[in-house]
Amino acid sequence: MEIDISVEVLTTATVDPWSSCNIQKSQLEDPAIKPILEKKLNSTHQPSWQEIAPESPATKRFSALWDSLHLKNGVLYRKWKSDNGSSCRWLLILPKSIIQEVLRETHDSASGGHFGVMKTLSKTRERFY
Repeated sequence: MEIDISVEVLTTATVDPWSSCNIQKSQLEDPAIKPILEKKLNSTHQPSWQEIAPESPATKRFSALWDSLHLKNGVLYRKWKSDNGSSCRWLLILPKSIIQEVLRETHDSASGGHFGVMKTLSKTRERFY
């Protein structure tokens, strides 16, 4: 006796908002980050003051951090080192458009434990710039 079993599989495609591609897209849409990210993607040399002078104050601050900014999978990070050099962290450069989402996730997540304002900011600064 032969039994035919038919199985239908339903799959849903979800978009990962934290994929490298989506983060890079958000960084390129951020007017303060875009000039620095584009220069990092296309050159290893720090832009001259003449190139940076017309940019926003935020872009100028990023430019001042040039040597600590690095690309990982096309996404801009800041390499932070402790004062004594014993530890370092890769801090994701957050586009303005997702700061509120990150703060909400840090505060509301299961591991977040509904921290107060200062603790939420402290936890966020450990992972993001």
